[in-house]
Amino acid sequence: MRFCLLLALCATSLQAADLSPAETQALLQTLEAQRAKSPSMSADFVEEKTTRLLSKPLVTEGTIAFQSPNKFRREVTGKSPSLTVSNGQKLWIYYPGFKEAELYTLGQKAFFDDSIAALTAGLNFNQIEKFFSSKATREGTGYRLQLTPRSTGLKRMVKELTVWIDDGAKVQRTETTLPKGDRVQTAYKNQRATALPASTFDFTPPAEARISQPLGK
Repeated sequence: MRFCLLLALCATSLQAADLSPAETQALLQTLEAQRAKSPSMSADFVEEKTTRLLSKPLVTEGTIAFQSPNKFRREVTGKSPSLTVSNGQKLWIYYPGFKEAELYTLGQKAFFDDSIAALTAGLNFNQIEKFFSSKATREGTGYRLQLTPRSTGLKRMVKELTVWIDDGAKVQRTETTLPKGDRVQTAYKNQRATALPASTFDFTPPAEARISQPLGK
């Protein structure tokens, strides 16, 4: 019995081991350097949102593409499709089912720009330390990063962001814990580290779409 318990403890210690602050710093630098070598990435995703307002999780699927440091495109398919796309200067959110589009101009509201940069930092590893305090754990052949917001403003949006990464710096899944206890778990597959055309991050709303600018002009 004691021998079995010892084996179990050894297995656990091999599967998960906390990194020291210096090792965590080195890991973040390595991830940022690897992303700099391969700045473009696209993937499919499945997302599950758990909230106290719903009796069962809300599951969505789609595709995501990004180009470090600040371009991204996230398209949700299914019954409630949506498109979020940013070229680093403008951010569009389009709801084709309602023919409604929201336009956000970046560089006008610091809190909004920082929020977007912080929420994408877990994918492109750019300026993670500016927005989050980090704790890293070695798990198997990969790592788990626990990111806790530094600023009060970001803490109002996110309580904790956890990112699982393989040994090739690919994000396998993320889990976002929101301030009121809701959770968003996202799994990524079919990742492709290929160059993306500039048109990937541009968007022109259909002529019939109603356009609003929530942050003003």
